[in-house]
Amino acid sequence: METAQDASTFAAGNRSGAPAPATARGFSAKRFLRYLVILVGAGLAAIAIANYLLDPMHFRSSVLREVAAAHQSGKNYALYQANLDYRALRREAVALMTKTPQIIVFGGSRFELARADMFPGKTFYNAFVHNDTYEDLLAFAGLLYEHQRLPKNLIFTARFKTFLPIDPELRETEEFKNFWSEYRSMADRLGVAKEPLRKIIPVGYWLNLFSISNIRRQLSYHLKGRHEGPVDADSMDDMDVLHADGSMAFSKEHSASWGDLLLSRGVKNMVSTAATVAEDAEQRAAKMSERSEWPIDPQRIEGFGKLLAFLAQQGTHVTIAITPFHPAYHHRMAGSPYGKSLAAMEDNVRGVAVANGASVVGSLDPDKVGCKAPNFRDFIHPDAVCLKIVFDQIAIKD
Repeated sequence: METAQDASTFAAGNRSGAPAPATARGFSAKRFLRYLVILVGAGLAAIAIANYLLDPMHFRSSVLREVAAAHQSGKNYALYQANLDYRALRREAVALMTKTPQIIVFGGSRFELARADMFPGKTFYNAFVHNDTYEDLLAFAGLLYEHQRLPKNLIFTARFKTFLPIDPELRETEEFKNFWSEYRSMADRLGVAKEPLRKIIPVGYWLNLFSISNIRRQLSYHLKGRHEGPVDADSMDDMDVLHADGSMAFSKEHSASWGDLLLSRGVKNMVSTAATVAEDAEQRAAKMSERSEWPIDPQRIEGFGKLLAFLAQQGTHVTIAITPFHPAYHHRMAGSPYGKSLAAMEDNVRGVAVANGASVVGSLDPDKVGCKAPNFRDFIHPDAVCLKIVFDQIAIKD
């Protein structure tokens, strides 16, 4: 019980009326946020560094320069898998060329199997990339021009997505943005309309530095004890080989995975239920045929014509080699609005080619080319046999 003396003593000790000092400080919200930002930033930096180190074929130009140098010396190059920044590689390759090849091929993955032996006695380089577009055509031609490496014979292509407007849903990939600088420079040189920077800066590409799934994938390659680097082998069982002439040889392991990939990647956001390549091709065509239109951009067709005219003035003969669809795909979509749009695109390409001194071989129609169902690994990628049928029609200029 408190006595009167205790009370007076207590009151005397607090005559100032000031509160007693706190024995513990609360954790400030600002300090918490600061530590959180530091922690998250450190985590993101660690992820980015891991991707940068583990995946040099996408993020390190110095390593891609080593690949190009190996090719320049005549060496092939073994890769975990044929997935890399091909545009950056071609940029390095053109910069390192000491002589201009007589023939340069530039197209998408449909051209990846084109080898020098398809053109005996000629110097040759295959500069294929993945998911090629109109912007890529301008960019690569500009790259060759700036390095004074325009060849006597330049082989281009046109595909179902070449002349689409920039639309993420339609194009599905943004790899063309990795050539953004060369594209804009060449568009200015030709005097054609160009896309604004906000549409072509490859922000999405560099965001891949923060991909955890990519780290897991790259680690799995490293843990298997495989090593990327120069090789003499033309092909390998467990690693893809990028040849000195720029073409690709898939490993047996990679080729065997195509069937699983076919069933997992879906058909325009719809899971494929196909058991065969032909069934998958037909399902894809049926899905695309539901579209009321396929917006081929006439301004891009016109710009392509100006590119062909420019190249002709430089003494470069351009051949546009069009590879066909799988027969099941083409037969299913023919007559639909989508199919009619592609037929009109092919006619327009032939028209601008003739008007500007270029040639066209091949077709989207496999019946016109002579390629059969067994010549395709999926709805759009021909094998070397079908590709040679198309390339054999090319008249090489000496």
